[in-house]
Amino acid sequence: MKKISKILMLVGISVLLVSACTEDPIVREPSPNENSYGVYFLSNNPVDVTVKSDATSYTYKVGRLNTSGSISVPLTSEGDPIFTIPATVSFSEGQQIAEFTVTFNPLPSTPSTVKVRIDEQYAALYGPGYNVFEGKLKAINWVSLGTGQFYDVFLGLGVVEVEVLKAEGFNNYRIIDPYPVALVSQDSWYGGPRAEEIEFWVTSGANVTWDKFWYIGLNYQGVAGQPIKAYLPSALAASEAPNDANSKFLTDKVVFFNPYYYIDGLGGYGLQPVYLSLPGGPDLPL
Repeated sequence: MKKISKILMLVGISVLLVSACTEDPIVREPSPNENSYGVYFLSNNPVDVTVKSDATSYTYKVGRLNTSGSISVPLTSEGDPIFTIPATVSFSEGQQIAEFTVTFNPLPSTPSTVKVRIDEQYAALYGPGYNVFEGKLKAINWVSLGTGQFYDVFLGLGVVEVEVLKAEGFNNYRIIDPYPVALVSQDSWYGGPRAEEIEFWVTSGANVTWDKFWYIGLNYQGVAGQPIKAYLPSALAASEAPNDANSKFLTDKVVFFNPYYYIDGLGGYGLQPVYLSLPGGPDLPL
């Protein structure tokens, strides 16, 4: 009987082993969060951004794995309340990369958190990116360098003492009140718009440049609506672009600007010399 019991036991074990080996393999069921869209934040979205102090928007990018069809993907803001996030970002048929723009009032110089979530029904949870992006945005912090001197030769009204600011971490500068009313009002053509500040920056080619033009506070012949503008030469005409290179640091303390003075629709006075002596620099005129 003992032998028979042993035989039956071995047969039973064999049957169990065979049954175990012939069971269907385990198949991974799709997660309820997986989908056919595969939308994700691009990995090259910058996480620490400094914008100009008057900036009111910044743009980020999202991608998708499946480019079939047109879709609108819901977005949710989970960052600081200063930011406004669009409700959706849209892809057209065949489009792989889309952009959405975060808007805000001018930012402080301390970082604020922008955090955006893609609706999980559309997100590539297991793809090249994830459905949540978090980064920091802040405005340029302007630091006063002290008092310098500004001299516009065309204006011919003498040297102006000006405060000079520098953007922390950048080669951007601001000249504060280069055309004060007390000075410019001495000219008979006074009355046009005037720049309360001039912002300029150093280019990769070691020249200095600015945004299109600035106003000098004069109207041509004193006629309203005919302001004289100090143009960046290339902003006035492509043929003038080579003259952009004239504007540069003459020394580490003296900046030379060579704007083209022009009255829109009438004509101009050509390239004019303008100087800035940074705080600690020599007295103007040179």
